[in-house]
Amino acid sequence: MWITFIIVGGLVAMTAFAAGFDYLSKKNKGLGAEGEKRLARVEEKISSMEKALLERDEEILKLRNEVGFVNRLIEDKGKGN
Repeated sequence: MWITFIIVGGLVAMTAFAAGFDYLSKKNKGLGAEGEKRLARVEEKISSMEKALLERDEEILKLRNEVGFVNRLIEDKGKGN
């Protein structure tokens, strides 16, 4: 009976140690210099895309306001006849 516990405990311990060392090695490896440069470029692209999207949304809002104004003018002309 004790031998079963010893074997199972050993397997669990080996698995835990392997997972722990795997985690530590990946943590220490990190992105590296090239990965950090790529990450910075991606972040820059995302921020420029967000800025372009905000500008486009503002333009769409202005166009909607202009179309609404033109529609009111057309409706007012139609009521005047």
